[in-house]
Amino acid sequence: MSRPLYLDESIWLPVAEGLRARGWRVHTARGQGNLGRLDREQLRFVRERGWLLFTFEDDFLSLVRGEELDHAGLVYTDQSHQRVGDIVQSLDAFPDGLDSEWRGVHYL
Repeated sequence: MSRPLYLDESIWLPVAEGLRARGWRVHTARGQGNLGRLDREQLRFVRERGWLLFTFEDDFLSLVRGEELDHAGLVYTDQSHQRVGDIVQSLDAFPDGLDSEWRGVHYL
């Protein structure tokens, strides 16, 4: 995957480690100094960089679907009954053809 992935603060850090081990360029809210920032600010931060946002929080879905806030691409999954390895594997299978122009919402 050529586009960087940004994990908001809801995503477990071992997910970031697993994705990096598979060659993903991963940024985290913690690593970028964004812990505690509002979801709107997180979306703006990621959009300005062209990164995909990965989250467990359905609040982001409300912002991009309901309020139609601009974003650079959003990947969402519910964290219940999930394991780190399963999440990493699912994200790693994410379509490679998504270029920098893709601005959709993908559900894992």
